[in-house]
Amino acid sequence: MRATDIFRRDHTIIRKALVSLDRALLMHTPTWAIVARNVATYLDVELREYLGSEERWVFRPLAETGRDAAGVVAELTREHRDLEARLAEFRALTRPPIAEAAASTVREKGVALVKEFLHHMFLEEEVGFVLAEERLGTARLEEVADRVLLLQEAGREVEEPAAID
Repeated sequence: MRATDIFRRDHTIIRKALVSLDRALLMHTPTWAIVARNVATYLDVELREYLGSEERWVFRPLAETGRDAAGVVAELTREHRDLEARLAEFRALTRPPIAEAAASTVREKGVALVKEFLHHMFLEEEVGFVLAEERLGTARLEEVADRVLLLQEAGREVEEPAAID
């Protein structure tokens, strides 16, 4: 398994959360505010770890392979910062209680956030990851995958509660 395969798998998980958010916001479900808050929190936690790993283990080495790759990496990294800022704004809007007057703004910002995330993940998968696979090669990406998996496992171990005897 290559690091890009791990990140594609992670994208699939994130995509499901984004679709849940989009559906709740557009359909005006009774629980839309709860879904919005929960998904915003989930994305915030996941992205702190995810973006750092992606940038450190795949995009930094990719940027060193040429000016064209460095340009792609710079754009994807800029988008990461933009997404983090938009997510922080959305998280602030979803803090309870959400006033009825603010509901349309929350929905509008949430739907825009979903679209931006989906577009960004598409660019990563179709441009960034493909370029990384071509330039860095399978062996390097498999080595990186081992590190990413170890870090993910270590993160899960930290989060698991202690057993009660």
